[in-house]
Parts: sequence; structure tokens; C-alpha cells
Amino acid sequence: MDLTIEIVNIYDEAVDIELRNLIKAAFNSASLLSPGHLADNIKSNATKPSFFLAAKQNGKIVGCNAFLANDFTLHDVAYVGYQSCWSATHPDHWGKGIFAAIINEAKKILKDDGAGFIYGLANDNSHSIFVKKLGFREIPSVVTRIPNIPFLKKFYIQKTGIDNTDVCRINEEQVKEHKAFQFPSQVRSFRYNNSWVWGKLVNKVRFGIKIPAFYAGGFYLEDENDLQYLVAKIFNSHKILFIQVLSCGTNNITPLIKGWKPSKMNPFIFFNLNMPSFKHFNIMIGAIDVF
Repeated sequence: MDLTIEIVNIYDEAVDIELRNLIKAAFNSASLLSPGHLADNIKSNATKPSFFLAAKQNGKIVGCNAFLANDFTLHDVAYVGYQSCWSATHPDHWGKGIFAAIINEAKKILKDDGAGFIYGLANDNSHSIFVKKLGFREIPSVVTRIPNIPFLKKFYIQKTGIDNTDVCRINEEQVKEHKAFQFPSQVRSFRYNNSWVWGKLVNKVRFGIKIPAFYAGGFYLEDENDLQYLVAKIFNSHKILFIQVLSCGTNNITPLIKGWKPSKMNPFIFFNLNMPSFKHFNIMIGAIDVF
């Protein structure tokens, strides 16, 4: 198979339409994504650019994968982590190893460029390939809901101390700004002292009934005592029935909240490139492109 893999210019209109047609075919979508949607979706303002890798056969794009850049810190050292997203292979080329070839090429490119790691929240089609063929490790995804019921809210908050050793933190301000650009009417942030939380106001529909909720996108807690005040601020500011928190299970704030259950989503995946090992991966659903 005469296959080449290269970084393509997502701002080129011809590349944009070819990628959108590929994604439509791969997912059997009813309609095309709008022009510029892919570029906007990976515009993260990180210190290194996000990019699309494309697999080409005879000059035609038959597979693609985006790598969304975000800044992280570990032990006060800056790293760039890349989220794997927008994975697609044309149905005529399924089963030919194109997806794996793209990811393996990305490993080489990013390792040589000094990137920290590749991570993501893979769908059912790609998850087993990441884990079984590409060497990614799984980190469980967990979820909890804090209800807006006076005598229950306090039950969900506990004081166990925050373990701030070996914490790999995403730049939450960067992620929030990216999401606010995409969803300006939904994204909100709340601050107390030097701690803060951001997320989206949503209307979850059950049996035709709209249920208003706040989906937390990310937390930064300087002091564990700030958590209860942040939760109170969210409930006092908006008429919502619950706060949903979906997080990587190794996030160092998870011991402070009760009621965690395994998420229905797949585990987070992680492939280290140039970083020392760490204990806590402070990443939540807000960093993922589908949030």
C-alpha cells in the first residue's frame, strides 16, 4: 500500500473539505461539518500548535487524526500534552492499519519535538487499538453528581487533604478560554480565593423534560476548604438541579468528593513521550474535544 503520512494545513480550504468529507464517510453522518469547524475545534492557544496528521494514498486523504495541544506543568516544569481526537479512516480502507500507522507516526514526530505525552478519551472503535496495539495505558474515568438538595450537598464534600505531590496539571485557563470560544452562551467560571471551577450550563433531557445542570469542566483547588464555597456559588448563581463532575480517576481532588462511580465513557488513555512519572493526572472532561 502506497501510503504517506504528513501534517496537513487545516486552514487550506481544499484540505478542510477533504477532511470533512472523510469524517462524514467514516461516521456515516447525515451532513458535513461546517467549514472551519475542525480548525476552530483544535485552536487551543497552547505554546505549541495543534495539528492534523493525514494518511494519503495516491494523493488522496484516506485517514486522519488530530492532535490538540494543551500546556501542562509537573514539578513546575512546563510540558505540552497532545490530545488524540478526530480519528477517522475512510470505510474503503478499514482494516488496513491506517489508524495505527498515523498514531505511530505522531509518536515519532512529538517525541522528537520534546512533547510530554499523548492522551485522550477514545471511542469504542479506537479504544482497543490504543491499548492493545499502540501501548497506551488506561486511567479510569469516574463520575459523580452533587444534587441541589440542602441536606445532601454537604454529604458530597469531605476533608481528606489534598496530595499535591507529583501532580501533572493542565492549564485550565487555556482550556476554559478554548471552550468559551466554542460555547460562549454556556461556559461559566466561579472563583473563591485562589481556587476556581469552570464548566457548562446544560439542559439534560429526560423523558421530554429539560433538567438544568452544571457540567464541571475543570477544577483548580489551592485549599480544600474552598471546594464547599465553590459548590455553593454554582448553586446560588443558577437554577440547576445538580453539578456533574467527570474526571480522570487519579485527579488529586477526587478524594474530596463522594459518590464516585465508574463513568459510562471509556477510560482515559495515556502514552508517555518525554516526561518523568507522576502520581496524579489532573484532567477532567472539559479538556476533551467532545465536551
